Amino acid sequence: MKKKIIIISSILLLIPCVVVGISLFLKSPDVAKVETKSSKQETLPHQDQAPKKVPTKSKQKIAYLTIDDGPTKYLTEIVAALKKENVKATFFLVGNNITGDHKKEVKEAAEAGHSIGMHSMTHDSKKLYKKGQFIPEMKQESTLINGLLGKQIKLIRAPYGSTYLNSAQIKKVKEEKYRLLDWNIDSEDWRHKGQPQKIVASVKEQLDKFHKISPVILVHETEDTLKAIPGLIKAIREKGFEPMPYFEDNDFHMNFIKDAGL
Repeated sequence: MKKKIIIISSILLLIPCVVVGISLFLKSPDVAKVETKSSKQETLPHQDQAPKKVPTKSKQKIAYLTIDDGPTKYLTEIVAALKKENVKATFFLVGNNITGDHKKEVKEAAEAGHSIGMHSMTHDSKKLYKKGQFIPEMKQESTLINGLLGKQIKLIRAPYGSTYLNSAQIKKVKEEKYRLLDWNIDSEDWRHKGQPQKIVASVKEQLDKFHKISPVILVHETEDTLKAIPGLIKAIREKGFEPMPYFEDNDFHMNFIKDAGL
């Protein structure tokens, strides 16, 4: 009986010692470090899941340099001049001019990354608008260029501008899924014949008006344009724009009749 009492008493004495020991262990620095580490590990997945802000680049200001009425004897030189400036342009060609060596030159321009558009076969306003040959001529030129480049071109520019098109022709342009591009800067190179510096000055002055939409610059495939190219590109870039070619899948629409379906 005495033995049992001694054993029970010993156990009762040991219990407080064990409780005190466990309490001291839990408060030790090593255990605290383990707990802290575990707590940090648990929060990491939540931090990884938080959305990260990606810095967005400011939208580049683009200018489209468009060159009409080629191909001429200046095409190859103009392409070379543009290459020196690291620029691609858009050439609107007259179908009846695409003959002889010009066929090869047009193909080389397209292969160099320039955009090729159609400007009718004749550039004859009477035939195109009064005699209703606008769509037939575009189809004829499309076949010609397709045979030359191996792809169908849908980009067109109406000679003298889209305001000459009647409602039936506009409807047909849409049915044929053509993309029609006019211009909003006229270099007036026809007015400044033999004065390429005035062509540059005219474009430079007009560029000041463009803040929300892209300028579409009209020049013609002439010797004056060839001489003006270095100054034109410099002026465009000084105004904060980068010259780019315009292709028919561009989401920027620019036509005089303000029709987003063209």
